[in-house]
Amino acid sequence: MIDLAGQVVIVTGAAQGLGLATALGFAQHRAKVALVDNNEATLNEAVKQICDRGAECIPVLADITAAGAAAGIVRQTVAAFGRLDVLVNNAGISSIQPLLEVTESEWDKVFAVNVKALFFLLQAAASVMKDSGGGSIINVSSPAARMTREEYVAYSTSKSAVDYITRTAAAALGRYGIRVNAVSPGRMDTAMQRTNEAASAAAAGIDLPAYVHSRTVDIPLRRRTTPEEVAQAIIWLATGPASYVTANRLNISGGLELD
Repeated sequence: MIDLAGQVVIVTGAAQGLGLATALGFAQHRAKVALVDNNEATLNEAVKQICDRGAECIPVLADITAAGAAAGIVRQTVAAFGRLDVLVNNAGISSIQPLLEVTESEWDKVFAVNVKALFFLLQAAASVMKDSGGGSIINVSSPAARMTREEYVAYSTSKSAVDYITRTAAAALGRYGIRVNAVSPGRMDTAMQRTNEAASAAAAGIDLPAYVHSRTVDIPLRRRTTPEEVAQAIIWLATGPASYVTANRLNISGGLELD
């Protein structure tokens, strides 16, 4: 039995998909959760789901790319709950543009969310955790970081940066009892995944159902994962059984990454 009573968790991109599944999972194990998102309507719906289950949570409406946003999110969470134990850097955006067509604005947009915001949230959270005995930070990476799909060059490069930040932060913060790990989820039927596959299929002139099928049967386990399945791995990384796990990149990809 996992019991996270008294633990305080920040989850970014918490209003849908993997972020929502993660927030619900932590709440199920009695953690207090700060849900961070920039969509007020879906954020309020997510908070209602958690509150209706009797868990403690707060909405944090924020553009995580804005100057000072990271420190503000951490301050608001600590003000509400008195501490911070876990940060899940889940928020991310994708991009599908061929290498020779990637624009500066697209590159900057992807890196602002996937790298800059993630790093400064990690920094702000770790600054609090190091003074309170430690904590756990889990960053969401992607198998794309190790694949050569040229239409994903901006996204894949940003996730490679996430992997580097994870390793470096784990080395730097271990002395404070702060563990830093990453998860690399496989193909999930989320809104972002559906949008990406529709765009890729259209660009390639391929029938969408056939394209989705081909991207399912090429997974060694021959199935897709779910946000709930990946969320359980994220939660495990924040618990006692994972207390000696840091600098790890946990592949939850059904075998897309065979290392």
